[in-house]
Amino acid sequence: MAQGRPAAGISLSNLKALAHSLLACNMGPALAMTPRWHIGAKELRGAVSAYAKRFDLLEVRIALGETRERTEPSLATLRRWRKAVPPHFDFAVVAGTHLSSAKASDLAKLELDAARAAIDALQARCFVLRTPPEVTPTALWRGRIAKIVESVPHDVTHFVWEPSGVWELEDAAAQARAYDAVLAVDPAQEAVPRGPIAYLRLRALGATRSFGSAALERIVQAVGARRDVFTIIETDGALQEGKRLRAIARESGASSSGPGGLHRVRPRSDIVVRDDEQE
Repeated sequence: MAQGRPAAGISLSNLKALAHSLLACNMGPALAMTPRWHIGAKELRGAVSAYAKRFDLLEVRIALGETRERTEPSLATLRRWRKAVPPHFDFAVVAGTHLSSAKASDLAKLELDAARAAIDALQARCFVLRTPPEVTPTALWRGRIAKIVESVPHDVTHFVWEPSGVWELEDAAAQARAYDAVLAVDPAQEAVPRGPIAYLRLRALGATRSFGSAALERIVQAVGARRDVFTIIETDGALQEGKRLRAIARESGASSSGPGGLHRVRPRSDIVVRDDEQE
């Protein structure tokens, strides 16, 4: 193998992710890097190249089209998107409706195959399975989700599970650990599970139409020491809130970091943003 070139079949983004993982392991449990925040909006509007100038994370839902003969977006479109954004830009592939239902079917199989192809085309850092309320905490549903987890390669791509309905946070977090998956949460409403990776969804629910600086500061505190924090902001002001969130995270890292951007991790209790700190 020629020096200075990655091995055949290994993408540059995968090598970067592997390097981050090895570095985090070598630092041991007492030390952690200042988190790298990946922030995106609820959906893509306009050209992906223009979107990439404002954000560095995009969720892409891979679902069956109206004819149910193929999934959308097409692989050709996904490859164009990957080429149109800078190397540091990250994609998260989101499962379609049939796959997310966790019921075995030909349509679910089609969406699974398309999702795997999309992960490769986009060099996606995350695969997100958002299960509906019908998927409850029974042994049957837990087993069905486990089969999907086993079907999606997540040696480099993080498998993210986002349950809804009657799941208790503690139970869901324990199940995610058993799956070797990342549990997605709304940090304004739920505690952020411990782990090197966090996946956050800041929802615009009820009276919450935006997040002020105080709420964003508490979210950064709740996240604490991580390697990567993937964050989707679903409010109309996602661009400005994302900028404020990055600034707060940088200030927090600078104030708590020692030489080389490392800081010592201290035990802490999980933090949830109070309702009175949302706008």
